[in-house]
Amino acid sequence: MSQESGGIPTDVAGDATAFYAYLTGLLARGERLALCTVIRLDGSGPRRAGAKMLVGAAAGPVGTVGGGVLELYAARWAQEVLGTGRPLCQTFALDLTQAADSGMTCGGQVEVLVEPLDGSAPGVSGFFADLHALLARGGRGWLATSIRQDGGVLSVGRVLVAGGQCVADLPAPGPSLPEELRLGPAPTAPCLVERGGLRYFLEPLSPPITVYVFGGGHIATHLVPLCHRLGFRIVVVDDRADFASRERFPEASRLMVTASFDGALEGLPIDEGSYVVIVTRGHGGDAAVLRQALARRPRYVGMIGSARKRGLIFEQLRGEGVTAEELCRVACPIGLPIGAETPEEIAVSIAAELIATRAGVRDRGSD
Repeated sequence: MSQESGGIPTDVAGDATAFYAYLTGLLARGERLALCTVIRLDGSGPRRAGAKMLVGAAAGPVGTVGGGVLELYAARWAQEVLGTGRPLCQTFALDLTQAADSGMTCGGQVEVLVEPLDGSAPGVSGFFADLHALLARGGRGWLATSIRQDGGVLSVGRVLVAGGQCVADLPAPGPSLPEELRLGPAPTAPCLVERGGLRYFLEPLSPPITVYVFGGGHIATHLVPLCHRLGFRIVVVDDRADFASRERFPEASRLMVTASFDGALEGLPIDEGSYVVIVTRGHGGDAAVLRQALARRPRYVGMIGSARKRGLIFEQLRGEGVTAEELCRVACPIGLPIGAETPEEIAVSIAAELIATRAGVRDRGSD
């Protein structure tokens, strides 16, 4: 995890594992914190449901709920919660006139849950340690936060669900979770639901998306640190040991030297949730990786190259039996069309396309 001076992480915005690692560390030291979470967004807003900001009694905020006036109010609510020890649920409406005056052009309505977390209170540190442990070992689950309003008093409880079982709760014994929620399909995106007079904010938990970068050249040296800051996990593969090195890619989770790109995907757990970026040093390497990648059906596969290169490689693969439908899933030329020319600019365009894919607003094959 990257850190600024003072130990504050700089790369937690898109990485739940890093965020909860930092939160767990603070709670283990007995610190008092306020956690701000966007639980509902109606209309347009700067951040979607699930956005978080952590405010400590002795430390500056980590994460963001959207910046601007909203973040100013959230920081004030956090200080109030730190003082009273009681949670708040606040609705923030920003009309277009206010938005323009404040530099925010959204005009939506946002509901923010602000809750105290005291590391010295029984069970608090342990609950978030369990949550972080689930993510750190590559597990998947979801978090249900119950919100009860009773006579003007707000109470909040948490249940961690994995494999259809409640594996941790806060407080313990925590709030009961309706069976239809516990055994039903896991949420695919943060959402707010109501059952039996209680509201539940449901958040899916999963390890960071892995981006497999084939080729350790100039584009990769700019793309890898950028993807790391964006919360992706990165694996770099090259057929040259000095190009797949820790000196070139200190942020990579794994470095792999392959004898040939013809077998570069062997042993790699690339599946339908993986992202594949193909930027090898030549047409042959690119075609070899693409051929293997299409068989794995990753969520995203992009290949560097011109329209002419795309035509030549696609014609070769069609001759090998690859279907037009499969080829339509390939982002080639890779990246969003922003007029990128330099390796730095191309890296930005690729990273932007990865963000759009992760956010579900862009999928090659459905364009």
